Amino acid sequence: MFFMLPSLPALRAFDAAAKHGSFRVAAAHLHVTPTAISHHVRSLETQLGVSLFRRIGREVELTEDGQRLAASTLQAFSLLENAVNRVRRGQRQVVRLAAGPIFTARWLMPRISEFWKQHPGIDLEVLPTYEPRTLDPANVEIVIRWERMADMDKSAIKLLELRPVAIASQSFVESHGPFHRPEDLLTVPLLHQRNHWGWLDWFSAMGVTPPTPLRGSIFEDANVLFRGAADGQGAVVGWLPLIDQDLREGRVVRLYDEDISPTHGYYVDLLGSEPAASKIDKVLTWLQSEATAGG
Repeated sequence: MFFMLPSLPALRAFDAAAKHGSFRVAAAHLHVTPTAISHHVRSLETQLGVSLFRRIGREVELTEDGQRLAASTLQAFSLLENAVNRVRRGQRQVVRLAAGPIFTARWLMPRISEFWKQHPGIDLEVLPTYEPRTLDPANVEIVIRWERMADMDKSAIKLLELRPVAIASQSFVESHGPFHRPEDLLTVPLLHQRNHWGWLDWFSAMGVTPPTPLRGSIFEDANVLFRGAADGQGAVVGWLPLIDQDLREGRVVRLYDEDISPTHGYYVDLLGSEPAASKIDKVLTWLQSEATAGG
C-alpha cells in the first residue's frame, strides 16, 4: 500500500513550531500568519491520525508522537539546508570562514575591503563562532582559532601572535590604584577570557607567582571583556595588536610598560575539500600576507 507523504509546507510549519514552542513565533520565523501554521499542523495531525502538540495557553508543547516526528524533521531539514547551501556556493566562488567576534571585528573587518580589491571573484562569508571544534566541515572551509601558543603543535598554521598587556580604564586606576608592581593586581577585580591562563601567563612573565588561585568572572567573548574594562569593571589582559585602537582613543590604558613575548595567537584550520583548494589557498595566502604586513 502506498502512503502519500505530508506536504513540505506542513512539515516545515510543524518543524518551526516544534523548535520555537509557539505557533506565533514559528509564523514570524517563516513570514506567515499564526493561522497558517495552525492550519498546517491540524492538517498534518489529521493525515497522521495523532496529536502532535498540546496547547498550553498561547504556547504549545510536543506530545510523545510530536517529539518523535520533530527529531526526524530537524535532521531532514538540516540535511536539505546543507545540500542547498553547497549547491548555492557551487555557483559562486565562496569561501566560508569561521572566527571569533574579537578577531572578526578588530582584525578582519578593517581589512575586508582590501580583500575584495585583491580577490573580486571570491565572496568571503564570515561566520562568528565561539566553538570552532564543533563546526561542520561541509559548511565551513577555514576556521581561525584563538589558542595558547604553548599548547599548540609546532605544525599548526600560525596566523598572528598576540602580546599580553595589563589594561583597565582610567577610572579603575583612580579608584583601585596606583599600580607600581605587578603584585598590586592580585588584590583588585580581574576579568578573564575563556579561562585563567591569560592572567597566569602574564603574572609568570612578570615574575609573580599568585599565592592563591586567581578569581574573577570569566567571559568567552573578548568584546564583552574589553567593554567591561572600559566601563571600569576590572583589569583585563589585552592583546596587542588587537587593542591598539582602544589605547589610542583612551578607552583603556596600560597599567605597566611591560614587554612580554607573545603567549597566545590565532591559528588556521583548513576544513575545505580538495575541489575548493584553489580558492581556499587564495584566502589563506591573503590572510597570511596581511598578518605579516600589519600584524
